[in-house]
Amino acid sequence: MAVKILVVDDATFTRDLIRRTLRKQFPSAQLEEAVNGRKAQQMLTKMTFDMVLCDWEMPEMTGVELLQWCREQDNYKKADLPFVMITSRGDKSHIVEAVQSGVTDYLGKPFSSEQLINKVMAAAKKHDLVSALTSQASRNPAATDALAAMTGGASKA
Repeated sequence: MAVKILVVDDATFTRDLIRRTLRKQFPSAQLEEAVNGRKAQQMLTKMTFDMVLCDWEMPEMTGVELLQWCREQDNYKKADLPFVMITSRGDKSHIVEAVQSGVTDYLGKPFSSEQLINKVMAAAKKHDLVSALTSQASRNPAATDALAAMTGGASKA
């Protein structure tokens, strides 16, 4: 079963960077993207996703508004859907607002590929998605080695 990840960011460059990083590390993951929270909301209504990586500052609907909407939906209740907020807003009040809204994790911009992978893996671990996310990593020995290093050798790939 491929893990379906929705990448939501109004910046094409950021979406491309996230997509390239995830494809390289998790070749079995199915990636979809949305240019803002409103488009993401439409996609989340039509399809089921296993994880959302979302920017905070976007036109039409912010990332935190999308997060709050997700947490109100029956199929994405509570913290069932891993939701990682990606933002340059690192001040305490914004982090508290994201946590109160039910965010799974928080990634500050700018971020490295390694930081992104670590946040995705941490969210996957919290929601029992690691084996599905890494299911095809064994075809790429370097990815398996990197995964083993990140998980302390706990990889089942």
